[in-house]
Amino acid sequence: MTTKNKILISDFDGTMTERDFFMVALSHLPPGAVAPWKRYEQGLASHFNALAEIFSGLRVDEHELDNMLAEMKVESCLVEGFEHLHHTGWALVIASAGCSFYIERMLAPTGIKVHIHANPGEFFPGRGLFMKPPRQSPFFSAETGIDKAAVVQHYLDQDFDTAFAGDGRPDLAPALLIPPERRFARGWLAEELESRREPFVYFDRWCDIPVSLCGGSA
Repeated sequence: MTTKNKILISDFDGTMTERDFFMVALSHLPPGAVAPWKRYEQGLASHFNALAEIFSGLRVDEHELDNMLAEMKVESCLVEGFEHLHHTGWALVIASAGCSFYIERMLAPTGIKVHIHANPGEFFPGRGLFMKPPRQSPFFSAETGIDKAAVVQHYLDQDFDTAFAGDGRPDLAPALLIPPERRFARGWLAEELESRREPFVYFDRWCDIPVSLCGGSA
């Protein structure tokens, strides 16, 4: 009997961290900087354009940027959770509507090596973080930059045992593609799934997910 390949597709901001980067960014910007996000919530701007406008307004140096990333509070159990997945045959892929620049910068000290589907970007000290649409990606979306549902569907089409974890609006469509016992949610996503009476597995910490998928403890 052939064993299925197993993969966990995880959001990053607010899922593998306690806070989203854009929320941290807004706390370092004038009150009016929230306007692009309000337009997005009203359906007047794309998710990608709202984040790109907010990120481009940052006027911080590299030291200040690293302090902001620390404010996101990456899950303390991240390495243990990743190793638990690896040792039980699960691969991890990150699918994010945020920017690969800060995801890679945050993961570098952990030694975690995973494939990241996210929006590319470049940081210029004192001038801003400039996010670009990933037009060359097979999962490109004008709305979010990366279409997480397309990432999930890619692995489902290859008959992977697929799990998904997320917390925000762009995570709803991919979560609904996944069987309830493989669908992990908290935050806005958990509330939305509850309102739709869609079952899911709630997680408090990201490392709860490897334990649920693989058993044992992270």
